[in-house]
Amino acid sequence: MAKREVLDGIRKAEAEVTEKLEKVKKECETLLAAARQKARELVQAGEIEAEAKFKAEVEKARSDLQRQLDKIKADGDKQTAVARTKAEMRMDAAVAQILKEFERLIDV
Repeated sequence: MAKREVLDGIRKAEAEVTEKLEKVKKECETLLAAARQKARELVQAGEIEAEAKFKAEVEKARSDLQRQLDKIKADGDKQTAVARTKAEMRMDAAVAQILKEFERLIDV
Protein backbone atom coordinates (compact mmCIF):
# COMPACT_ATOMS: atom_id res chain seq x y z
CA MET A 1 0.00 0.00 0.00
CA ALA A 2 2.85 2.28 0.47
CA LYS A 3 3.31 2.41 -3.29
CA ARG A 4 -0.30 3.34 -3.77
CA GLU A 5 -0.06 6.10 -1.17
CA VAL A 6 3.10 7.42 -2.77
CA LEU A 7 1.47 7.34 -6.23
CA ASP A 8 -1.65 9.01 -4.88
CA GLY A 9 0.58 11.65 -3.24
CA ILE A 10 2.39 12.19 -6.56
CA ARG A 11 -0.90 12.47 -8.48
CA LYS A 12 -2.24 14.88 -5.89
CA ALA A 13 0.93 16.98 -6.08
CA GLU A 14 0.77 16.94 -9.90
CA ALA A 15 -2.87 18.03 -9.78
CA GLU A 16 -2.03 20.83 -7.37
CA VAL A 17 0.88 21.97 -9.56
CA THR A 18 -1.30 21.82 -12.67
CA GLU A 19 -4.02 23.80 -10.88
CA LYS A 20 -1.50 26.40 -9.67
CA LEU A 21 0.00 26.66 -13.17
CA GLU A 22 -3.46 27.22 -14.68
CA LYS A 23 -4.22 29.84 -12.05
CA VAL A 24 -0.92 31.63 -12.70
CA LYS A 25 -1.48 31.38 -16.46
CA LYS A 26 -4.95 32.94 -16.12
CA GLU A 27 -3.57 35.69 -13.88
CA CYS A 28 -0.82 36.35 -16.41
CA GLU A 29 -3.35 36.52 -19.26
CA THR A 30 -5.51 38.87 -17.19
CA LEU A 31 -2.53 41.10 -16.43
CA LEU A 32 -1.44 41.09 -20.08
CA ALA A 33 -4.96 41.96 -21.23
CA ALA A 34 -5.12 44.82 -18.73
CA ALA A 35 -1.68 46.04 -19.79
CA ARG A 36 -2.65 45.88 -23.46
CA GLN A 37 -5.86 47.81 -22.74
CA LYS A 38 -3.92 50.43 -20.80
CA ALA A 39 -1.42 50.69 -23.66
CA ARG A 40 -4.26 51.16 -26.16
CA GLU A 41 -5.75 53.87 -23.97
CA LEU A 42 -2.38 55.62 -23.67
CA VAL A 43 -1.81 55.42 -27.42
CA GLN A 44 -5.30 56.74 -28.07
CA ALA A 45 -4.79 59.60 -25.61
CA GLY A 46 -1.44 60.36 -27.23
CA GLU A 47 -3.00 60.38 -30.69
CA ILE A 48 -5.76 62.71 -29.53
CA GLU A 49 -3.22 65.05 -27.93
CA ALA A 50 -1.01 64.96 -31.03
CA GLU A 51 -3.99 65.68 -33.28
CA ALA A 52 -4.99 68.63 -31.09
CA LYS A 53 -1.43 70.02 -31.17
CA PHE A 54 -1.29 69.50 -34.94
CA LYS A 55 -4.57 71.36 -35.45
CA ALA A 56 -3.39 74.19 -33.18
CA GLU A 57 -0.12 74.50 -35.12
CA VAL A 58 -1.97 74.45 -38.45
CA GLU A 59 -4.36 77.13 -37.22
CA LYS A 60 -1.44 79.24 -35.98
CA ALA A 61 0.30 78.87 -39.34
CA ARG A 62 -2.91 79.83 -41.17
CA SER A 63 -3.30 82.87 -38.95
CA ASP A 64 0.31 83.91 -39.57
CA LEU A 65 -0.11 83.41 -43.30
CA GLN A 66 -3.36 85.40 -43.32
CA ARG A 67 -1.62 88.30 -41.55
CA GLN A 68 1.20 88.18 -44.10
CA LEU A 69 -1.30 88.03 -46.96
CA ASP A 70 -3.23 90.99 -45.54
CA LYS A 71 0.02 92.96 -45.24
CA ILE A 72 1.00 92.10 -48.81
CA LYS A 73 -2.45 93.16 -50.04
CA ALA A 74 -2.29 96.41 -48.07
CA ASP A 75 1.18 97.15 -49.46
CA GLY A 76 -0.08 96.34 -52.96
CA ASP A 77 -3.07 98.63 -52.49
CA LYS A 78 -0.74 101.44 -51.39
CA GLN A 79 1.53 100.90 -54.37
CA THR A 80 -1.47 100.79 -56.69
CA ALA A 81 -2.78 104.06 -55.27
CA VAL A 82 0.63 105.70 -55.72
CA ALA A 83 0.90 104.39 -59.28
CA ARG A 84 -2.65 105.58 -60.05
CA THR A 85 -1.89 109.04 -58.67
CA LYS A 86 1.33 109.26 -60.71
CA ALA A 87 -0.50 108.04 -63.81
CA GLU A 88 -3.25 110.61 -63.33
CA MET A 89 -0.65 113.34 -62.90
CA ARG A 90 1.14 112.19 -66.03
CA MET A 91 -2.19 111.99 -67.85
CA ASP A 92 -3.02 115.55 -66.86
CA ALA A 93 0.42 116.66 -68.01
CA ALA A 94 0.05 114.69 -71.26
CA VAL A 95 -3.37 116.20 -71.95
CA ALA A 96 -2.00 119.67 -71.23
CA GLN A 97 0.94 119.01 -73.55
CA ILE A 98 -1.36 117.71 -76.31
CA LEU A 99 -3.64 120.74 -75.94
CA LYS A 100 -0.65 123.04 -76.02
CA GLU A 101 0.69 121.32 -79.15
CA PHE A 102 -2.79 121.39 -80.73
CA GLU A 103 -3.15 125.11 -79.96
CA ARG A 104 0.31 125.75 -81.40
CA LEU A 105 -0.61 123.90 -84.56
CA ILE A 106 -3.88 125.80 -84.88
CA ASP A 107 -2.18 129.15 -84.36
CA VAL A 108 0.32 128.49 -87.10
